[in-house]
Amino acid sequence: MNTRIAFSTTLIGLAVLTLGSLFKFLHWPGANIQVLLGSMAFALGLVLLAINVARGRGFRRLVE
Repeated sequence: MNTRIAFSTTLIGLAVLTLGSLFKFLHWPGANIQVLLGSMAFALGLVLLAINVARGRGFRRLVE
């Protein structure tokens, strides 16, 4: 698994989660699905990063 894909998935999930929270705060429609999708994408990205680290690639090599 490419580390860039894992980082990108995490950042996109975080952006969607943030927008969903803003929508929720302003009581706009579509907030629930954004929060759900953002949370799922963020969790998936973190799992992919954890798999990369667990496969023997240290954190220093992960960010290179």
